[in-house]
Amino acid sequence: EAKRRDHRRLGKELDLFSFHPVAPGSPFFHPKGAFIYNGLVSYMRSLYERYGYDEVITPQIFDVDLWHRSGHYENYKENIFFTEVEKRELGVKPMNCPGHTYVYGAKKRSYRELPLRYADFSRLHRFERSGVLSGLTRVRSFAQDDAHIFCTPEQIEEEVSAVLRMVNEVYQTFAFEEIRFDLSTRPDKRLGDDATWDRAESALAAALTANKIDYQMNAGDGAFYGPKIDFIVFDALRRPWQLATVQLDFMLPERFDLTYVTPHGDEARPAMIHRAILGSIERFLGVLLEHCGGNLPLWLAPVQVKILTITDA
Repeated sequence: EAKRRDHRRLGKELDLFSFHPVAPGSPFFHPKGAFIYNGLVSYMRSLYERYGYDEVITPQIFDVDLWHRSGHYENYKENIFFTEVEKRELGVKPMNCPGHTYVYGAKKRSYRELPLRYADFSRLHRFERSGVLSGLTRVRSFAQDDAHIFCTPEQIEEEVSAVLRMVNEVYQTFAFEEIRFDLSTRPDKRLGDDATWDRAESALAAALTANKIDYQMNAGDGAFYGPKIDFIVFDALRRPWQLATVQLDFMLPERFDLTYVTPHGDEARPAMIHRAILGSIERFLGVLLEHCGGNLPLWLAPVQVKILTITDA
């Protein structure tokens, strides 16, 4: 049954996508596949209108100084594609978060503006080793339904709760009925001190408890800049897939000197919540194809009706 549902076989059989050695780990989406891909993006955009997100567009390539400042150079360098232009070392972005700090920091912010919710469907590139590439579920070129929320510390629980509701709505839409919640805590290789990590981990745990969600601890598997809630969905064959994530970050606002003016007229640091629901759209599509065996929801199917000619026997 797993072989029958394999998204790589279905992708070829349904003429959705293909791969070629000329671009390792980077899918070519055919017209029908692009229809599904764009349908997923349009669906998420419809939710953004209701949940109060604004969409932004950010650059693909940044000076290496940005990756040093964010901490990715020291903690994530092996996954970034680097190049050199006019004697400047540049990095192709593997994630959107550092770029979004520049959108936030482009002007002085007031507490009255918060929360700010920035969504971004930019292309991302990560250097995954050739031995781990696997269809759509492990690629080098992809996009995420990515977003970052800048808020006051007092707004964290409310914002995380809204993300939890959004995750539940999306996964019900795609008939993922079983979800496990993991609270992933500080890894050995990380930024910041223990007091900051205590604060961030407690805030995520409080949001889960406030929403009456049972969760399990996943010690040491947080991001290097903050703890996270990982959402593990089980497909029709009860195989687990980690898709959505919500991460609480006090580090990037500090490193990029982000502030807002408080009601008392002084400056304070915002919290930054990293959030993806589908996660990598490529990966989600692969999982969805295997979950439904290629029988996509009617609104997402590239071929919704076929007219068959009836002839005499």
